[in-house]
Amino acid sequence: MNYAEARPRIRSGDVILLSYNKWSSWYDIQVMAVRLFRMSEYCHVGVAWVIGGRVFILHAIGAGVSITPLSHELPFYWIQRNEWTPVAEEFALATVGQAYSKWQAILAGLGLLRGGADNDWECGEFANGVLERCGARLGTAYTPDEIARELLTFGYSISLVEG
Repeated sequence: MNYAEARPRIRSGDVILLSYNKWSSWYDIQVMAVRLFRMSEYCHVGVAWVIGGRVFILHAIGAGVSITPLSHELPFYWIQRNEWTPVAEEFALATVGQAYSKWQAILAGLGLLRGGADNDWECGEFANGVLERCGARLGTAYTPDEIARELLTFGYSISLVEG
């Protein structure tokens, strides 16, 4: 699906999954190692946030919990949920600027992360926290592939969105 077609349909609370296929930098190598280790198409997850006619992704990245224009993340996978609450928005915005933790990302990949134990985040832990406040019950799904798998079992579908 083309981004121009998907953009007006994306709503706050929809899930955004990213997949990188580059090997040109140390960051790319780390991301690809995670994908290979997890045997997953997805290496990153965030939640859509629509405000003022703009579409953003709320996500935990190396710079910390951030807000990025979704158009900067093309291509991406989209799980349309259309479920958003004021509590989810308050939680998401209150965490913006909090630290990202590579260590917690490693623990999540190994299935050892205790989510919500501190104010450091990895992408799946943050997305899980936001989605929980939207009514989703994802348990200990703290990696992009686990979150996608859980949502697919609830009957949601996934679409590839390209530029």
